[in-house]
Order: sequence, then C-alpha cells, then structure tokens
Amino acid sequence: MERGGSPHTASGRRTGGGRTGAGTWRRRWSRCAVLAVAAVGAALLTAPTAHAAPAAAQAAPCPQLPCEGADPGQVTAWQSGGAPKVLKETTLASGTRVVQYTGKPAWDASAGRTYTWAEVHFGTGVTEGRLWLRAEENWGDGINITTTVQHPRSYRGTTGTTGMFQYSTSAPQGTYANSACVTDGTERGCLDASAAEVVPLGPCEGWCAEVADPGAVPQSDWSYVERSTYDRAELPSGASVQQVAGRLKQGSYLGWAEGELPAGGRFWLEAWQGEGRWGQVYSAFPREGASRTATGSTRAFSWLPELRACVSDATGTECTADEDFTATAPAEAPCDTLPCTGIDPASVTEWMPNYEGDVVEDANIYLGGRFKIYEGRPAWDPYHLYYWGVAELPPGRDDVSATLMKHTSSGADSRTARPEPLTGGRLTASGTTKMVALDPLSGDEIAGLVVDGKKWAFATHQGNNIYQTSVQGPIGPCAPGEACEGVAPAAVTTWASKQTEWAKATLPNGAGVTLSGGRPDWSVTDHYAWAHSASEGVTVWLEDKQPGGAYAKVADADELKATDGRRVRACLSDGTTTACTIPTS
Repeated sequence: MERGGSPHTASGRRTGGGRTGAGTWRRRWSRCAVLAVAAVGAALLTAPTAHAAPAAAQAAPCPQLPCEGADPGQVTAWQSGGAPKVLKETTLASGTRVVQYTGKPAWDASAGRTYTWAEVHFGTGVTEGRLWLRAEENWGDGINITTTVQHPRSYRGTTGTTGMFQYSTSAPQGTYANSACVTDGTERGCLDASAAEVVPLGPCEGWCAEVADPGAVPQSDWSYVERSTYDRAELPSGASVQQVAGRLKQGSYLGWAEGELPAGGRFWLEAWQGEGRWGQVYSAFPREGASRTATGSTRAFSWLPELRACVSDATGTECTADEDFTATAPAEAPCDTLPCTGIDPASVTEWMPNYEGDVVEDANIYLGGRFKIYEGRPAWDPYHLYYWGVAELPPGRDDVSATLMKHTSSGADSRTARPEPLTGGRLTASGTTKMVALDPLSGDEIAGLVVDGKKWAFATHQGNNIYQTSVQGPIGPCAPGEACEGVAPAAVTTWASKQTEWAKATLPNGAGVTLSGGRPDWSVTDHYAWAHSASEGVTVWLEDKQPGGAYAKVADADELKATDGRRVRACLSDGTTTACTIPTS
C-alpha cells in the first residue's frame, strides 16, 4: 500500500510493519530518480541521444556528486556503454504511458554511477495525472523497503520527465531510486526492472479513509472481499447482519457491515474497547454511516479496532462476536466529548492492549537535546491514537525547545506540506507534554522537533509502517522548521540534499538562466530553489504559480525560496524578450 497509512489493518491489529533492530531505525529521506524533459512533443518518450564521452567532459550539474534531480535532457555525453536504456515501460487504459530509463552520464565517470529517471506522456483528457519515483532502501540485511522519493524533481503532474537520481539493484548500504509509478485518476501503474503492474484506483485516488457504499465498488477493483459464516448474526424475525472485510487492489483495507431488516430495526458496527478488569468490551462506532435502519450496507472504514456487527429489532439483539464477549460500558473518559485534550499521560490508569504507551519516535541530538514521542490508546477512547513527548533539554537556556508536530502521510504529494506544530505540544524545558490525539482516519502522522540551541533533530512516523531515525542539522538563518527568506545560495556551506541544476532556459541571443535547487543542512524539511545566470545585461528572477493560476515573482536572482518544486520557474529578460524554464506541474 503506497500510502503506508496507519500500522493497522481494518480489524485494528498491528500489521507487523514496524521493523525492529537495525532495519527499523532508518532514514527515509531518500534519493530517487525520474526522467527530465529533453523536449516536449515529438521528442517525448524517447531516450536522450547517446554520445561517447568527449575528451573535455561536460561539467557536472552539481558541485558535489552524485547529483540529485538533474535534467537528463541536458546531458550531452554518456559513458561508453552507459547510453540511456529503457528499463521498463507500461501503458494505462487512458493511453497514459510511462517509461523508466537508466544511464551513465559522462560527468560522473569517475565513480561509474548509474542514474535513473522516468518519463510520462499523459493520455488525452487526463487532467489529474501524476508521476513519481520510488526508492528502495538496501542495507544488506535482506529487508529492502520501498518508499516514495522525497525530492522536488522526483515527481511531476504534466507530460515530461523527472530528474535523474542514483540507481542500483544490488549495492547495499544506501537508498536508490529503483522504480516509478503513474496515475491518471482512474488507474495506477508501477514498474521496476523486473515487472510492471497496473491496478484500478477504486473509489479513492490514494488511500481510502472510508467508502460511502462499498457495494457500489466494481468487483474488479477488489483483491478480495471476505464474508465469513463466523461473522454473521441472525434474529428470529429473519433480520441479519454480516460483518465484511475487504482489500482494494490499490492497497486499502476496509471493514463494513451488511444487514437485512425485513421488519424494521437497526444494524451497526461496534469497536473493541479492549480487555481488562471489565472483560472484553465493545461499544458502538460513532462515525456517520456506521449504523443503518434499512436493509443495505454501512459505510466502509479503513481503520477500526477489532470489529463486530450487531442487529436489533423487536425480537431481540444479536452480535457477531462470541457470547462470552461483554457489552460492559467502557472506562469513563475524563472529558465529555472525544477526543480529550490537555490530559496528563500519567493520569491514565488503563490502556488498551498493545497500546500501553510505546516510544514510536526519538528525535535525538548527539550530546544535546532529546525528544521521545510516545503512542498509546487509553481504555476510555478506542477511536483515537494519543501522542505525547518527553523532552530532555539543556537547563538554564532560553533557546531550547521540543515540539510535537503532525505531518502528512507519505505519498506523491506529501512533500508539499510543512510539518505543523500541535496545540499544547511545545516544551521549553525538560518535561512531558500533554497528550494530543490524532484521528487514524485523517492520514496525519506524528512528528517531533527538538532544538538545543546549537542543533536541531526532527523525526516523523511516516509511511509503510516505518519508524525512522531522526535527521539532524545546525541552526540556520531562521528558526528550525520555518521557511527562511532572502538567503543567498552562496551563504549555504553544507547541503543535506545536493544543490543541483534542475532546468534551463535560453533567449534567442544565447543568454541563459538556470533553475537550481537543494536542501540546506539547516532546513528541516524544505527544499529551496533559486534562479541564476552567468549572462550579462539580463534581468533574472524566480516565479511561482499563485492560487489563481497566474505566475508571480517570488524572489530575485540568487535568492533562495522554499518550494515544492513543481510549479516554480526561473526567468530572464533582455528587455525585449523573456524566457522561463518549464515547470513540472
């Protein structure tokens, strides 16, 4: 399931995706590769022309190899035997075609690295298409994990190519871009060196939080739908309820109930509260659409604790769980409306099994500050996951902090959203935050940022059930987690994601402008772009698309601007003619 989502199935059981040992604690900020635009139109879906490396090799588009996100269309020479090759290609029913390439540019001949990129040509009428690269973590332990590449040039929403990223199928101790995916709003196609697969998106473009009418989903969209005879209950009147579980081919797990009510009554879903001194406890699931008073189906939900379905009319009430299960009222919540806010985790006396308060993230600065993030589900609220942080901060300083944040789940567009601080989740001295609830159906994931006055560390629980180690960096020209303005790229001494030329544009007189980008080591999650030119007598600036669709200037030449990279473009003018690089969306 590309989304990754919550580490739970539709039944609420943890899937075992949280890895242990060295395989569990890994950085997911991966480097991946996709195809760049050599030309639009007839030149699309054609590999760049191959040339033997000349005596004077082309300069690399980045000062430090390997480059990340460079335009393959700008490569003028390839290593001997390293000309672009088609790795795999596939076509969707809409006519949308995606091709993944590999090649060895001459400007990286010393290390002999292979790069990969992808190219897409969206079919006629496709307006919401998207192409993105995926990375594979290979640390030599036999547990390779596929994640979405987190780089502004690794995905695009228009016909064309992505940037180039390092590729490998066997070398351990690294993260490589080994596959690509495309969606046209109806289907999703993914490919790598060995296979290409096309699956329907079903009722949702991405992860399905819920589906209004699971019965209306075509059978061809399901991997399976399970209606066990053990998950059925009937009444003397003929009323019945069937608990159903299914998995869509696009990866989402769903649970719902189907009922027949020949003489009135009601059927509904109930969620397991857990077990403890009060035995096995269920309570009605409070979501809209989880109960019906007419024959049909409830809504389908992608995340629920252990389910049972119940039916009731004038002849009685029956539920699908064994009769040994009780319907005792759950522990009383400390607030009138769930989720509760401002609760001290130390005040919780009972937790649901397997959710007793585990460390899920650890933002840790070596010999500095530390911020452990815990996850738990109090017995009085089975519908939310609660998080809190425990900070260890240097004493006696006013420039230290630890902040609980939320972050969008991984996916092709996750890099567009900056992590957001959560209300009540900030500490300025060692201690414990109050509990903050996140709805498992929202798609939000917990994150944390700790600052000790000299450095910062950031960790987020995100995608494919991976618990990642924190990333670190120095304090920069603005507060960690905020977007810096007016900084010159020359002022950046170290890049966490290599500064690389992303795209170029040229005027008829030969004057040119380059769009470059990278992530400074002081930036927590933001990549930055800037426009620059070596030409004389021209004006250079950076533009980004505004909400209304028009482009507007956002920065002068050689000035960093935080960006997702999709719509930003570099422009130049000689006073008569203007040229801009081509955005990827």
